[in-house]
Amino acid sequence: MLLFKRILNLNKPAPEPDDKRKTKRYPVGNAFPFKAVVILMGHDGEGVMISDKARAQAWAGRLTNLSEVGANIHMHSAALAHRGEPCVFKLSLDDYLLEFPGTVAHFRTYPKYTACGFSFNFPNTEILRAYLQLLEPVAIGAQLVPADPSTLVQDTVGLTKEQYQGGAGAILTIWRPQSHSSIYSFDFRMNAYGVRWSEGMTEVEPYGLSKLNLEGKKTKSPFIHLTDTELEDVRWLFCLAVPNLAKAVPLDVRKFLANLVA
Repeated sequence: MLLFKRILNLNKPAPEPDDKRKTKRYPVGNAFPFKAVVILMGHDGEGVMISDKARAQAWAGRLTNLSEVGANIHMHSAALAHRGEPCVFKLSLDDYLLEFPGTVAHFRTYPKYTACGFSFNFPNTEILRAYLQLLEPVAIGAQLVPADPSTLVQDTVGLTKEQYQGGAGAILTIWRPQSHSSIYSFDFRMNAYGVRWSEGMTEVEPYGLSKLNLEGKKTKSPFIHLTDTELEDVRWLFCLAVPNLAKAVPLDVRKFLANLVA
C-alpha cells in the first residue's frame, strides 16, 4: 500500500472537514506519471443519480491540483456529477494502485471538458498515510520559490549559485559557470533527503541528512548511510517531485531535471 517503503513514514490525523477551505492546493504537473481515474455514479435521462453502483462509470482525466483533503480533475465532456454525490478516486502507476472514496464538491461543464472537484473520505489511517506519501513530492515541487539573491553566499570560484526554497526544508540549489548559463551542478534537498549531480556524473546521487544536521547543529558529516531500499526511495521521490516543479523555477532548470528522470 505504501509508495515509499523506508522514507516518508508520515503519521498525522485526517484533516477536519472545517479545514478543507484552508488547506493548500498544490498544482499537479502534466508529466506527473500517476494515472488518475474517478468513478462517478450513473444518471438517468433527467440527470438524477442512479443509486445502483453497477451503473457507475470510470472517467480518466488530468489532475489539476491535489491537497490533503481533496483534488480537482479535468475529464471528458460527457461526464456528469452533482455536488454531494459519492465517488471513488483512483491513482495508479504500473502495479501500484491507491483507491478510496470521496464526495463531489463541485462539477462544472465546459465546451471541451468537465471539471470535477471532490473531497476525500479516507476509510482508515493506512490509506491516509499512503496518500500523504504520494502528495509529498507534489508539494515539494509545487512550493518552490526563488530565494533572495542578496542572501546567497557565492562561495564557489567560477560558479554562480541560485536557489529555490519551499516548505518543510525543501531547497533546490543550482550552480552555473560564470562564463555561460548552462547548469554545472545542482542539489535538490527534499526535506530530510536529497539528490545531487555535477557535470560528468552519469546519474544523480541520493543522500540522507542526519537529525542533528536538520536541527542546525554541527556534525563531522551531515549525511547518514542509506540502505539500498532507501536509496531507491529517494530516487523515486526525486522522480515524482520534478514533474511538479513550480513555474517560478526557470524553464531551462525544469527541462534539465526532467531529462534526468525521463
